[in-house]
Amino acid sequence: MTLQTATVSQAVTIALNADTLYHEADRVTGLWKAEKDDSIRLFRGEVVESDSPGSGRSDDPDIEPFLSLDGSLELRKSLHLDSTECLAAQIGFIAIEAADNDTTLRLLINGVEVLRPPSAQVVPDARQYQELSWSRWYYVAIPPDVLRQGENEIRLSAVDGGVGWQLMVADYRDFPKGMEDPVVLPHDSHRCDDGAGTWIQERGEYVVRLLLDRYLPQGELLTPVIDGAGEQEEPVKSDRTIEELQISWEADTSQGPASDTDLAVSLRSGPHPSPDAAGWSDWLACKTGVSMIDVCGRYLQVRVDWTTVSRNHSPSLQSMTIDARVHADTAQMPRVAGFDNARIRRSSVDMPHEDPRCRSLLRLRQECELDAVVAGAQTEFDRIQRLHRWAYHIPLGDCSHFPWNVLDWIDVRRGEDCSIELNQYSARRRDKMCLYPNVVLVAALQSFGLPARHLNFHSEGMTGHEICEVWSNDYGKWIHLDATRDYHWYDRRTLVPLDTEEIHRVLVDRLDEAETWERPYLYRQDLDALVQDLPIAYWDGDYEHSVDAGDHGALFLFRSFSHFRVVPRFDVFSRPRPLPVSQGTEVWSWDGYLNWAEDKVPPLPHFSRHTNRRADFYPTLNQTRFTAQSRADGRQLKILLETSTPDFAAFEVRLDGGAWQEVEDEWDWVLREGMNTAEMRSRNRSGVAGVVSALSVVP
Repeated sequence: MTLQTATVSQAVTIALNADTLYHEADRVTGLWKAEKDDSIRLFRGEVVESDSPGSGRSDDPDIEPFLSLDGSLELRKSLHLDSTECLAAQIGFIAIEAADNDTTLRLLINGVEVLRPPSAQVVPDARQYQELSWSRWYYVAIPPDVLRQGENEIRLSAVDGGVGWQLMVADYRDFPKGMEDPVVLPHDSHRCDDGAGTWIQERGEYVVRLLLDRYLPQGELLTPVIDGAGEQEEPVKSDRTIEELQISWEADTSQGPASDTDLAVSLRSGPHPSPDAAGWSDWLACKTGVSMIDVCGRYLQVRVDWTTVSRNHSPSLQSMTIDARVHADTAQMPRVAGFDNARIRRSSVDMPHEDPRCRSLLRLRQECELDAVVAGAQTEFDRIQRLHRWAYHIPLGDCSHFPWNVLDWIDVRRGEDCSIELNQYSARRRDKMCLYPNVVLVAALQSFGLPARHLNFHSEGMTGHEICEVWSNDYGKWIHLDATRDYHWYDRRTLVPLDTEEIHRVLVDRLDEAETWERPYLYRQDLDALVQDLPIAYWDGDYEHSVDAGDHGALFLFRSFSHFRVVPRFDVFSRPRPLPVSQGTEVWSWDGYLNWAEDKVPPLPHFSRHTNRRADFYPTLNQTRFTAQSRADGRQLKILLETSTPDFAAFEVRLDGGAWQEVEDEWDWVLREGMNTAEMRSRNRSGVAGVVSALSVVP
């Protein structure tokens, strides 16, 4: 029998508002869209510093991170500016202020005096400066017009030589820890001890930064690949061709002086859903509402570039519309009986993954007998929990902030039967600072090919905490783990374990206003009411002691989930640098973090990189997404596969419940009569199978 086919022409319109463009993008750099905004703009806020690589508390006992600023001592910091244009400016610095401090700090910015009285006088609601002995960030507003293009001199001293301030200095000996090669040291900090103007080079850089309220000079948004033929969410695609295409957008580039701000849109297209495949075009500039006929396939990707010369203004993008004239083949299509197709979300930040076979992880797995720890586990999550419990109980000896050589931290002790002995505790809190057991847990998980990372969080009125997050194939999501107490949080309704942002979301939804350093919520709200009737709970496990027992239990830590950040790479065991000099012993200061921020927890002005897009912080891993293209008779499908699997080894497919078999990223599926089912997944080189996607069709 000969099938009759025909083609029809139809119009396809794809409308994208600012929220969809921003949060669904494949990549966003240098941009920001607050929840209340109706448009996307350049990120507002810039840090100028030269101290970050060496800032923190050193492992070297001979390096003291703080110096007392009193008597005749005067400090001088120079910072370079290419442009002085800004809406406002601050000096940010790390200090420890004595609880009974009555000394005013004197700052001279290019000769203009600004005074910072004791915190108890100037910001009485910021009680953390008096009640916590930990170091803190301080912010002092300065007139923007005192800044100069080129070198800017900042001097600090105590009024009348009074006692009460200690400032952090980043020692040059620690700089290699926090930066890539080549290590080039700045020389921006000097001190005068004699009161007579004799300046000598400091041993490092004062942790003093210029914090400028101005837009970044450029930004970029890259959309995900879009099916311009109008079958974006269809599990099986028909044969369609784009004949003509136009892109329109609503934008505002007139906020600044003429020609100072710009927003440029480009398009590329191709016949394959992956832009890395053959046949894709180069980027072509677009004009709003102008038709384009040079389209190389039905799959499209749009790039939008923001630029501004005037740093006080930003172009803005409100929406975008793609209109296409499509020719569609009306040949017979197979009937879709069911499908489950992964949604791959990519981070805008390149986060290199670890090689589970690197020397340190192989040694850890072997010397600590981790295969025996997970033996008998029935599920991947069971394996994760067994490693979690092991990291909680394994003895740790002398630990250092740098490098993260976990085998040097672990104190392997063997009993009379040669088995490895584990710690027992008199309370639900292990015996080492939270950084160390959680990094050990990260290493143990990674040694089995399970993507894991370290993360830390804090609230303005508290210190903070270091934890681990792991990607779970069983749940298809990231999970927050705390090896200091061996517990995780979960949703009471679904029992699904939570990631850090999901826990943070519960806290933030209960804040009555934005969390700021001037008025931390911990000193304003009823903290008992804050934790009542939570929709989330903590897993207590089979322990004698509850995780919430004591002053620093789970509910106490819940109050710390305002700000959180991550070292944006996984390969910390095969590539020791760069890492922060320290974490958890002083306030976080390394400027290499990726930080989470949003309307109620605004960006911290002393850090450069922030995001409020979940995809940036929580990219999906080990996912396989299929694109199924129907052949003309509806009895064969061309399957195209893409994945987000670290340490990828192969794609696997299982047809109609048979055995798993390796396939290429493109394969043909010949359909038989009746129900046909294909399950598709990835596998990494550690043998860990990824999340399954599936398609069932009847020809």
